[in-house]
Amino acid sequence: MIQNKNSKLQTFILMCIITALGIFMVTFGSILKRAQAENSVHDGKISVLIDEVGELRQELDEKEKTINQMYEHVSVTSQELGRINQTIQNSIQKSSTEWENIKGDLSQSNEELNELLKQKESMINELAYKNQNLQKEINLPKLDPNILNVLVIGHNAKLTDTILLASINPKTEKISFLSIPRDLYYKGRKINELYSKYGVTELQRAVSEITGVYPEKYVIFNFDSFVDLVDILGGVSIEVQKKLVDNAYPGAGNSYTTVIFEPGTYQMDGETALKYARSRKSTSDFDRAARQQQVIEAVKIKAKKLNITARLDLATKIYAKIKENIETNINLFDGLSYMQHYQNYQVGSANVLSTQNYLYSSKSNSGQYILLPQGGTYANIKAFVAENFK
Repeated sequence: MIQNKNSKLQTFILMCIITALGIFMVTFGSILKRAQAENSVHDGKISVLIDEVGELRQELDEKEKTINQMYEHVSVTSQELGRINQTIQNSIQKSSTEWENIKGDLSQSNEELNELLKQKESMINELAYKNQNLQKEINLPKLDPNILNVLVIGHNAKLTDTILLASINPKTEKISFLSIPRDLYYKGRKINELYSKYGVTELQRAVSEITGVYPEKYVIFNFDSFVDLVDILGGVSIEVQKKLVDNAYPGAGNSYTTVIFEPGTYQMDGETALKYARSRKSTSDFDRAARQQQVIEAVKIKAKKLNITARLDLATKIYAKIKENIETNINLFDGLSYMQHYQNYQVGSANVLSTQNYLYSSKSNSGQYILLPQGGTYANIKAFVAENFK
């Protein structure tokens, strides 16, 4: 009985399972059929999408190809534009450079033209000035032919330290002096080189060209003759007007010594007078020239005081002594005659050519200190001599 019940239960359960399976199969089949239908629809849509995507892909490929072609064209165009731009920039730069060069050439030409105009104006002014000076020289008064002109030259070794023109005028009974500085530049060299290189004749010619006066007589002395002359006269009296200090006066054996002159009146022997006349380190050559004229005047005064013209023995002694170290074209008797006639003549003021009147300082091509005539000519110097030595 129980067994039958179990059998029926099992049969029932089995039937339930089969029924359930059937229902599941029917449901699953329905679902599967619906899914298949949906899949079919989806496949259709997918197929359509695939077709559309394919068409889009083809269209995109074509557009990409077109874009690539446009890019290549743009790239080529860009390169061409780059080359054109570079060409333009080069042309602009070249034009700018050429224009700058043109402006530079124009500016240089303008400067050269202005310089030429300045040179022309300078040449015109210089020619006018030279013409004026030439007219001045042409119109200079003629000097009295009775005037005795003597060139006094003091030399040390190869150079000339003293160049002095003495002009003795019997009409005015006046003796005029003009000192020419040794640094005056004459025909490419200092004038103090002429005597040692070319002799006294060339120096006479130079003095004549500078002053307009030819010194037919000359006296050339060295330091020894100067000392001897002053000592034979027994010394000279000289008034020192301002203090003179020279810490580098030449001494024995290439040494130096100090020379000091306080203001006052000195009775100087030959050596002392030489120091006074020669010293120049603490003063200028122009001051020294004035002192040299002062010493010469003192010698004249002392000679007059000794009445040398009346003492032939003393005159002969003096002439013989100084003749050892003096070169001159004035003989003893002419010299005595000059002293006799000129001993009472008035000595004019010290005239010294300097940068304070007719000269200016400059440098030679070698850098040497030199003096040159103002205006490039000696016309003003000649005019001064003609006016003051007449």
